[in-house]
Amino acid sequence: MDFILPCSAPPTRLKTFLQQLGLSGTYWKKLKAAGALTVNGEVLQRDALLQPGDRVCWHFLPEHSDLLPEEAPLTVLLETELLLAVDKPAGLVTHNAGKERTPSLSRRVAWYYHQHHLLCGIHPVSRLDRETSGIVLFAKNSCVHHMLSAGRLEKTYLGLTRGQWEQPEGLIDLPIGRKPGSIVERQIDPNGLPARTRYRVLEERGGCSLVQFTLETGRTHQIRVHCAAMGHPLLGDTLYGAPGAPGRHYLHAWKLLVTVPFTEKVLTLEAPVPEDFTAVWKKITDMV
Repeated sequence: MDFILPCSAPPTRLKTFLQQLGLSGTYWKKLKAAGALTVNGEVLQRDALLQPGDRVCWHFLPEHSDLLPEEAPLTVLLETELLLAVDKPAGLVTHNAGKERTPSLSRRVAWYYHQHHLLCGIHPVSRLDRETSGIVLFAKNSCVHHMLSAGRLEKTYLGLTRGQWEQPEGLIDLPIGRKPGSIVERQIDPNGLPARTRYRVLEERGGCSLVQFTLETGRTHQIRVHCAAMGHPLLGDTLYGAPGAPGRHYLHAWKLLVTVPFTEKVLTLEAPVPEDFTAVWKKITDMV
């Protein structure tokens, strides 16, 4: 990365300058210790006073993961020096830790990095439930992961829900907490964490609705819990809807707006709606 202290800026401490760009104090220390920072071409391992026009450069430190790579298909939507966005199929967990052999998206990413000789960590910025399909964003290093976790994402989903909504659009503002006695299930809880979901009904047919959801917060199972609380659980959701064997619930992480660290450029990503999703909606159409 390469930045110049603007000529209009006052003299600024190097640490302050980097923190203003978004680097954490921890990563600043790592860069210093590794001799990975230069000012005007000189390696610096101290907090120097920058003058207007000074050029600050650094390279991100190589990382590795102890995840066992899994040789399996991976649909890449976007790749940059900082980010990797992929399209997760339904039925696959996003991430597992350590040396587990359970199939996961993160293990497929580890294989992709291995094949392309990339010394990057596995840092999922957004995670999806096993049966939710769509965009998952990975940061390639811990510095970018820290920055993206500070609310630089706007997530839009498509879902198939049961019933017809009373209002065509609105805001669901209901706090969510863990259900007592369960490590998985969540519930509406007045003492839970704030949770806000905006929705817009796109189409209704056969007693079901195609709905667009935009998250203002990111609680576990947020859309699923909010839909159930409104009386319109996701089609196929046997945890929050009609009981049954676990299977595909029809929720798809469709679009993602990402404010890229350092450049503040906004990227718009989109994952095509999967065939099983469109097939179920078409089947409902044919039944009408």
